[in-house]
Amino acid sequence: MNNFVCVCTGTKYGTQYVDKLYNMATRHATDFKFHVITDAKKNWRQEINQIIVDPIYPTWWNKIHMFRDDLGIEGRVLFMDLDVVIFRNIDHFWDFEGDAFIIIQDFNRCRIKNYPVRNSSVMKFNAGQEVHVWNEFKKDPNNIMKKYRGDQDYMTAKFTNGPVWPKEWVMSYKWEIGLEPGEKRRSPHDLFVKERVQKVKKVIIKNGQKMETEEIKKFNLPDDCSVAVFHGKPNPAEIEHDPLVKENWK
Repeated sequence: MNNFVCVCTGTKYGTQYVDKLYNMATRHATDFKFHVITDAKKNWRQEINQIIVDPIYPTWWNKIHMFRDDLGIEGRVLFMDLDVVIFRNIDHFWDFEGDAFIIIQDFNRCRIKNYPVRNSSVMKFNAGQEVHVWNEFKKDPNNIMKKYRGDQDYMTAKFTNGPVWPKEWVMSYKWEIGLEPGEKRRSPHDLFVKERVQKVKKVIIKNGQKMETEEIKKFNLPDDCSVAVFHGKPNPAEIEHDPLVKENWK
């Protein structure tokens, strides 16, 4: 059984993020069960299996719950953050590297060669296989949260030498997607919609009259890219006018 898992706790992300993630997964994958790990029952559609967990930790640390072996999930797990946009088929994600744990090489990879840190926005593993991550954390969560800046640093320590997703499959929206090969990268916060789309003038005939209009032309994305990760700013809700978001995050 293939499983798609996300985590929604607290108030940072509204229920719309889970609904839209479910819709995107359904459009771009087949034969899976969708689960959300949450702190309280929400008004989501019945196809979404809600797993209520306790205790609840600060911010992103609640991702650690997914490594538990008592969630009632069996088979392979594909986890994605709520602020991703899926725009192509992802069926092959569940089978990549067999039973191996897969995580993203952090997106600083585009600026620092062999960057060792991991990014936990998209992960794949067998349910219960990595329970050691949870077991160690639950023994002394306060000390671990103090020692590591976030869950990604903790998972980097656990999976530094393990396999990662191919760079072309999962890409950073603001640092990688839409940039021309070899283009000099500027400050990450400068890379917004203008770097991915351009307006092209077009002449049309309407009612016998020539009219000049503007249309949006999207830069080509790598053929293998299926997921855009929105780490930091902007998030999808802030740039719904971007065609990549408008056409898929719904």
